[in-house]
Amino acid sequence: MTNFIRKLQQGQEQALAYVVDTYMSYVKVIAKKILHRSCGNGAVDECVNDVFLAVWQNSIKFNGNEQEFKKWIGTIAKYKAIDMFRKQQKNETVSLDQTREQEDNETVEMLYLRKEQKESLLMEIQTLPDSERELFLMKYYLDLSNGEIAAALGITKSAVENRLYRGKKKLMEMPAIKERLE
Repeated sequence: MTNFIRKLQQGQEQALAYVVDTYMSYVKVIAKKILHRSCGNGAVDECVNDVFLAVWQNSIKFNGNEQEFKKWIGTIAKYKAIDMFRKQQKNETVSLDQTREQEDNETVEMLYLRKEQKESLLMEIQTLPDSERELFLMKYYLDLSNGEIAAALGITKSAVENRLYRGKKKLMEMPAIKERLE
């Protein structure tokens, strides 16, 4: 067994320093190859640190020569990087799920506010004369086009547009509507 391996197994920090100096670039290349796409350099550095910590903690379990040690440390680096990659992917998925949940909550709130505003506007529309009220209900609650409204009421399309314009103007003058717009 090589001298530095025996010293590492005995817990001598000089041996760990030698291992780090000798195998740093090798371990870093393996980590970068697996982590470069999805994780930043911070993740690569963290992985490299985890590898050397694992080597330090598990060196007593290693039996072999220097060539086998290089394969062993490379295997540790590979699996640490894969674990970190999976962890990163899982965190991104959780983050995406949380974002979707927040968007869903915001959507529910927006729908509720729109419904409330729609009901309030409906109350204001009730104060308009019958002919204008009918136009607004057809246009904004039944979603009919101006042409469909004109055909249903037996008037021209431009008459529908003019009445809607005048009705909107009246609604804008109402105190409850003005208050919401300010």
